[in-house]
Amino acid sequence: MGPELELRALYLSANALLAGAMPVDADDLSDTMLSSHDDRRADARTTTLFQVARLLTEDGAQHLCLIRNIGPGGMMLEIYAPLEPGVRVRVEPKVCDPITGVVRWAQAGQAGIMFDAPVDVHSYLHTHHVLLPDQLPRCPRVTTATRARLRIGAVWHLVPLVDLSQGGVKVETDLPVELGQGVEIDIDGIGVLGAHVRWVRGERLGLVFTCPLRLALVAQWIATHGAAQREVRAA
Repeated sequence: MGPELELRALYLSANALLAGAMPVDADDLSDTMLSSHDDRRADARTTTLFQVARLLTEDGAQHLCLIRNIGPGGMMLEIYAPLEPGVRVRVEPKVCDPITGVVRWAQAGQAGIMFDAPVDVHSYLHTHHVLLPDQLPRCPRVTTATRARLRIGAVWHLVPLVDLSQGGVKVETDLPVELGQGVEIDIDGIGVLGAHVRWVRGERLGLVFTCPLRLALVAQWIATHGAAQREVRAA
């Protein structure tokens, strides 16, 4: 295929991707269940990819989204907070490099993102951040500026909540704990969750939830509580 035909095919594939498709229900997909498989349709040249990612907008907002499919010129996302066409974004998948672009359209819980530059999809998905067999992809997490109640033993403590993901949280406390110790954390808007101590670094603890949270629950919590946190920081 000559350069002109290749370029034309590239933009046709991007337009096909950004034209939209019926959404999928991602409410019951936990992070550990998300996987990808190649969409073999040669005409569309897209890859179906059910993978959670962090979405950053130019105004500093953080969201979680689900990458539904990706092509050389852009990707389609399942979103849980409003996005306006024309907004610049940075998408950070679990196991691939961050990628930047512009919101081309957004409606009915979906958004089409046009990349700043075309990508080789196969290379992007299969050569970035290759994990060893005993490694698990880390859940995308967002930073917070709120507090939560942490139960260690029989006592509840109010602690800063540093960040949150489907799989766990990071908190700040100087209370003595042991690796593997069972705890409970009460997050406003989510409820009381069982967890255990995964790591301790200075006055920060990494907690892993007993049961991963649903993507929709975390994304909607971020959409509501994240907006309130930005208002507090701007005041």
